[in-house]
Amino acid sequence: MNSRIILFFLLGNLVFLATFSQKIEVGIMLGGANYTGDLNTNTSFQKVGPSAGVFMRNNIGTRFSFKHAFAYGQVSADDQLSKNQFQKNRNLSFRSDIFELSEMLEFNFLDFLTRSRKMIVSPYVSTGLCVFFFNPQAKYQNRWYNLQPLGTEGQNDPNYTSNRKYKLYNLAIPIGGGIKLACNRYWSVGLDFQNRVTFTDYLDDVSTDYVSPVSLPDGNKGIAYKLMDRSGEKGEVIGKPGYQRGSSTKKDHYMFFSFTLSYTFKSLICPHPYPEGKFVGN
Repeated sequence: MNSRIILFFLLGNLVFLATFSQKIEVGIMLGGANYTGDLNTNTSFQKVGPSAGVFMRNNIGTRFSFKHAFAYGQVSADDQLSKNQFQKNRNLSFRSDIFELSEMLEFNFLDFLTRSRKMIVSPYVSTGLCVFFFNPQAKYQNRWYNLQPLGTEGQNDPNYTSNRKYKLYNLAIPIGGGIKLACNRYWSVGLDFQNRVTFTDYLDDVSTDYVSPVSLPDGNKGIAYKLMDRSGEKGEVIGKPGYQRGSSTKKDHYMFFSFTLSYTFKSLICPHPYPEGKFVGN
C-alpha cells in the first residue's frame, strides 16, 4: 500500500465530486472515540476519548450524498478495567492518536432538502473507505513510549519470529449512520455514529504471542521487554515465550460518534425551485 497513491485518490475524488455536485455542505464534527480489540474485547465504553473533524458533503438530489472528511480521535484501553481475569493478569494498556481521511457514500431514508419545510429531517446510513494513521503508546514510570519501534512481539528480529514490523497507517471500512435535521435553508445539525473495520490487528500493539528476550532490543534489560510483559507488576509473570499475548484472529475496530453542525451553500448548477413550503427569506 502506497500512502501517496491513497492520498492522491482521496483528494482527487474530492475535487471531482465538488465540481459536479449540485449542493455543497461544509461542517464540523465533535464527539467521542472508542476502540475494540485485544484490550477491549467486549466494546466497553470506559475509556472513551475525544474526537473532532471537518467534512464536506456533495449532495446529489435528495437521497444521496458523498461525504469527504478529515477526523482526529484518541483511543485507549487498559486490561485492569476488564472483568476477564486473563486480561487483568496480563496488565497491558495503550493509547493512540488517530488521524483519518475518509470518502463515504450516504443514503437518506427520507427525502432531505434544506430549502423545503417538508424535507428537513432524515435518518441515513453510510459506508466507504478510510485511510488512517495511528501510533500506539504505553506509559511506564510516568513516561509515554512509542510501541511500534520497540517491536514488543519480536518484529525487530524477523529471523527469530515470523512477525513483521507493522505500518503506522492502514485502511478501514466505515459502516454507520445517523440522523440529520435542517434548521433553515443554510444550517443543519446531526448525530453521526461510524464504526471503522480496520485491516490491522496492531492498533493496540497486541496481536500474537510473547517472545523470547533475545528477539527484543537490549534483551531483558531494555524497555521493550518491560512493556512486552507487564504481568509481574500485578502478580505472577505470565509472559513466557510462545504463550498467548493477544489474538490475531480478529482485526481491531475503532469508532467515532459525533454531533455535527454544517452550512449548505446555494446550488451551483441547475437549482430546483420548491414553490411550496419554503423557508422565510427564499
